[in-house]
Amino acid sequence: MDTRLYPSGKKIIPVGWIETTPTGSDLIKVVRGNSTQKAIMLQNLFKSFPTMAKLPFTETAYATTGAAIKGVSCVALNSLTKLALTIAAPEVGWLLVIYQKDAGTAAHTVTLTSGTYNGTNKIATFNAQNKGLVLLGVSATRFIIVANIGTVTFSGT
Repeated sequence: MDTRLYPSGKKIIPVGWIETTPTGSDLIKVVRGNSTQKAIMLQNLFKSFPTMAKLPFTETAYATTGAAIKGVSCVALNSLTKLALTIAAPEVGWLLVIYQKDAGTAAHTVTLTSGTYNGTNKIATFNAQNKGLVLLGVSATRFIIVANIGTVTFSGT
């Protein structure tokens, strides 16, 4: 489905109208059930729903081995040489995206300091551009895999 179609799929939003880098003062157009059109500032939206502000999907690129991933939401593995990173213990509700940004095949590894990805393994290996994982922390020792894009492999106990 084309993501620019809303709400009925009959009207395409022009690409020039799509904001990919919003600011707090931007307005969002909302349409109420009675077709009344309103606008809301992003700042006010986040004040009304404070948990939304805790989802900063700003990409954090890692290009050196040894870094411990903590307090971020989107990890980009970005090195043509092999990276070996660790993830701090999962936290309940932590939504984490990890993907390989570089075009190399060096087999980057991301190891959990405690717990597992899939109930058995604690090492994820990324060996091609745009392979990725979407993870959700469900306990202090466990992420669940929401999506495995491009077949990231798992190993290690």
